[in-house]
Amino acid sequence: MSTQQYTHGHHPSVVLAHSARRASEAAAFLIPRLNSPMRLLDFGCGPGTITVDLGEILQPGGSVVGIDFSEDVIAEARANAEKSGSTNVTFDTRSIYETGFEDAEFDVAFAHQVLQHLSDPVAALVEVKRVIKPGGICAVREVDWGTSAIYPSNPALDRFMEVYFAVSESNGSKADAGRYLKGWFVDAGYEDLEVTTSTWSFADEAGLQWWGDQWSERILHSNIASRALEQNIATQNELEEISTAWKSWITEPHAFFAFTQVEVIGKNRG
Repeated sequence: MSTQQYTHGHHPSVVLAHSARRASEAAAFLIPRLNSPMRLLDFGCGPGTITVDLGEILQPGGSVVGIDFSEDVIAEARANAEKSGSTNVTFDTRSIYETGFEDAEFDVAFAHQVLQHLSDPVAALVEVKRVIKPGGICAVREVDWGTSAIYPSNPALDRFMEVYFAVSESNGSKADAGRYLKGWFVDAGYEDLEVTTSTWSFADEAGLQWWGDQWSERILHSNIASRALEQNIATQNELEEISTAWKSWITEPHAFFAFTQVEVIGKNRG
């Protein structure tokens, strides 16, 4: 599993976008189930902004461990936790396939936009099931890029979707992970599943700017770009055209983008 490809990588444009995520939105489906003194595992935690929020929710007696396979992003997560003054959150570099934790160490496990990047999401969920207690829960949220609605239509942005899906497929992962999420939980042996959906949508000036700017950068500089070039999925000229199209889209008076998020909570019955 050590050769696992992360579709987005950790270019500053990616990490900056992930740093804007907060538990109030990303973990809204889980928060009502949380209470102190629970111990929570946030796997694929990235820069740790959601993790720190979860730690605050579990005060005074709970704790959170965030793990990610990137040492650089874990270092940033530790810095974010220190800056926030968090005292019950720790971070470590570990693989979700073999975490190294003892059996039944955690009451809850959580992941946000992680399984879509894995070549074997069921194996990851099985490992998570091992480290949560009988009666504990695993909560995951994944996007389904296949539900994307973008307007106005643009050939370059249509090409963006083709490139994104092809890069994800070349990594052995699923860009439309949301629709598979329930099935992955079933196959991993979880029970009492709760399945919900929500949406991300961008229509106001600030939202359009944030979404369009980051993707104009990510299509040129993140792992998506390098992988697309390595695998002959797209040319440099195509990537530049896509980047320009995202920037132009921001200024369109009718500009709109939305896609579906799928959330699943599953119980480990032991």
